[in-house]
Amino acid sequence: MCRMLLLLLLSQIAISIASPSAECDLSKVAIAGGSYTVSDGANTGSKVEYSCPKGMYPHPAMSRECISDGHWTNENEKAVCKAIQCPTPVSIEGGEYVPNALKYFVGDVLTFKCWDGFRMFGPGNHTCQENGKWSGELTICDDQVDQCPNPGIPFGATKVGTSYRIKDKVTYECQNGLKMIGSKERTCMANYHWSGAEPSCRDWYTFDTPEEVAASLSSTLSQIFESADPDKEEDRIDHKLKIKGGLVNIFIIIDASHRLGSGNFETAKIASEIFIEKVSSFDFVPRYAVIPYASSAKPTVRLSDEESVNADDVIEKIKKMEYLGSEDREGANTCAALNAVIKMLVMEEVRDREKFLQTKNVILLMTSGNQNSGENPVVSMKFMRSLMEIRNDNKRDDFLDVYVFGLGDDVSVTELNDIASKKDAERHLFVMENIDSLKRAFQEMIDDAEAFQMCGLSNKPMDDGLADKFPWIAKITITRPGGQAKCKGSIVSRNFILTAAHCFHLDDSLHYITVDIGDGKSQKVKVKNLHRHPKYDRAGKVDKNIRESFDYDLALVELEKPIKFSRTVRPICLPCTTGTWWALRQRGKYVSCRDHEKTLLSRELVKAMFIAEESPRELKEMDVIIKQGSKRNGCLADAKKVPDFMDVVDITDVVTDNFLCTGGIEPDVEPQVCKGDAGGPLIVPFKNRYIQVGVVSWGTVNSCKGTNGLPVPSGSRDFHVNVFRTWDWIKEVVKEDLQFLD
Repeated sequence: MCRMLLLLLLSQIAISIASPSAECDLSKVAIAGGSYTVSDGANTGSKVEYSCPKGMYPHPAMSRECISDGHWTNENEKAVCKAIQCPTPVSIEGGEYVPNALKYFVGDVLTFKCWDGFRMFGPGNHTCQENGKWSGELTICDDQVDQCPNPGIPFGATKVGTSYRIKDKVTYECQNGLKMIGSKERTCMANYHWSGAEPSCRDWYTFDTPEEVAASLSSTLSQIFESADPDKEEDRIDHKLKIKGGLVNIFIIIDASHRLGSGNFETAKIASEIFIEKVSSFDFVPRYAVIPYASSAKPTVRLSDEESVNADDVIEKIKKMEYLGSEDREGANTCAALNAVIKMLVMEEVRDREKFLQTKNVILLMTSGNQNSGENPVVSMKFMRSLMEIRNDNKRDDFLDVYVFGLGDDVSVTELNDIASKKDAERHLFVMENIDSLKRAFQEMIDDAEAFQMCGLSNKPMDDGLADKFPWIAKITITRPGGQAKCKGSIVSRNFILTAAHCFHLDDSLHYITVDIGDGKSQKVKVKNLHRHPKYDRAGKVDKNIRESFDYDLALVELEKPIKFSRTVRPICLPCTTGTWWALRQRGKYVSCRDHEKTLLSRELVKAMFIAEESPRELKEMDVIIKQGSKRNGCLADAKKVPDFMDVVDITDVVTDNFLCTGGIEPDVEPQVCKGDAGGPLIVPFKNRYIQVGVVSWGTVNSCKGTNGLPVPSGSRDFHVNVFRTWDWIKEVVKEDLQFLD
């Protein structure tokens, strides 16, 4: 045995000596009309990546690879940038379209018209887009005489079957070499819906945009998560459901082979972290499993692991997950990854079959797009469905959703389509332009109106290309004789804005107070009522030589009409509410307001932020540190130096325990709150959520000149009303809008 191993080792050494790394000819990779990059100096395994101007694609492929014989793949076919085309319609039942052409290019518009007796469903016009797809949903002309609606004919496809009664079938074929996504055959079912998923035909260079992916995922995942728990309780606010616990397993499978590449693998990890953060916004706790794979699968997190229910622990595991492609060059074995899922599911079934059959399972497969080792993954999918007792004719299909994301430049749409779930009016297969587009899709996922109950979410982008970063900021304008006064505020519910009481005069008319919401897409909201904290009295401490007191400097602006929440307008998290309970991931049954305070304000130095207005169109995050305990003494000393407070015997009558303090130059120089920032939120970020702990009130020094007081004087301190000290009043005013803890 040892001798055989030695001979085998020697033969491998001989082969490696006899087969030096080949080098491919770079003169054969140029592309007409475009540009390219080369990795690894044209040695074996190096890759040429092509890029073309907008509206064009590299033909015959996005890339070439230097193979072991010293030649590039597709070397004999010259690379050239060609114009992107959208699929040509073959026909439309009950209608017609113009213009009727052989080819359609980016920017071309198709106009549809239905004949008499047929009703149009879908848009009348479609535009050919840069991703090789027509805009809008499929246009269908339906006479509405059958039991199922006309399923339509996708662009670039033919359909066999014109009767749409129960049990009738239709079949589709893509033309001109296009590949199908969705169901090739569909059946009219007893519920008058079609089985499977609406098909589409696409060319190899066609891809899905992040916006399309985010919208589709938001819709389907929201339904999965909100229906996860059979014992869910109804939240009476606007008849929305909040999930108190959920039977959901989420499997995240990441291609870690050399086909995807180490850089793309790292980006896929970040995308996975973003996805988990987004899912954590829902009021339920799924279990996670994370499976990287190359020629074999190596689970990082299993369903049975203790940390599988803790999103933070799962994210930490993902961060430490290692790329497998450097050591494993055999390829991507998708079947092995799916079999790893099956092993975990079998263990769950053995442990508690009844619970297993009640659990919904979501699989996210991020793959280079083409299995080149292992068995056919379709076999694994069939076994998985059988294990869950899922058949085509029953409702258990809802217990498995397989989302597949093709990330490579050599994606086999047919292979991935066989793996992805196929459900009516849903999409589960997406081909991405690149890995960054998937990251952006997850970033924008669940950022819609249906997610309004999720407080403290931000649209803070991965780069500086997006606006609407702070959807919970409100701008308040009070018009008075001789000018206007401006303050900030925070959206805390559909009907209320939290701000500072000193922004308003006793004689201010509600008619002249306006509130702007929606950073970047401003909309003005009228005011119904103004609620000042009953203990706020600017002249209430004159007997203590305090000319103006800002104690209890809080106000709640009640709006005339409820806010319609959206991606750009949503509430911030307030402590001591159930929304923040979930944001902080404090799953204990008896979590109290005091527990929130311990979590957010337990240290002497607490990192926080406020939002400054750099210009009328630009809001900026300003990082500060809340000083508590012994660190607060410097705040008191600087407050004592304010000329108006020189004669105050006890400075704590000015800076009461109701205030949080920021500012100064130790341990770091901090930006200064400026005029117009008053009333805005003092925020403690927690993971990717934003929780308001204070309201900007007053400061010791006002040296701002348009740049938030930089450089900052050494005695500069800012004081903010502590929300924890005033939450009982906030609760009393907004109790119909929010659910509060004890």
